[in-house]
Amino acid sequence: MAYILSLGLLRWWLFWRLPETDATRRVTTARHHARLAAVRRLWCLGGLILLCVPYPPVVVGGFFVLVFMSFAVLDETA
Repeated sequence: MAYILSLGLLRWWLFWRLPETDATRRVTTARHHARLAAVRRLWCLGGLILLCVPYPPVVVGGFFVLVFMSFAVLDETA
């Protein structure tokens, strides 16, 4: 009980608040949320396709392609 109360007190003091930087402001934009939704759809569709393929090398290769595509979609430096 004391642990929960101390967490509430720390949140009240905004102890867990991160400093405002470009990275923290980027996560709150509508563009970033749209990209996250696209990555979520990519993983759902890719996961369904990989579940239908019973050949392990294709599944591993598809997994690596999905990871690469996720990083490519979420990359902000391009």
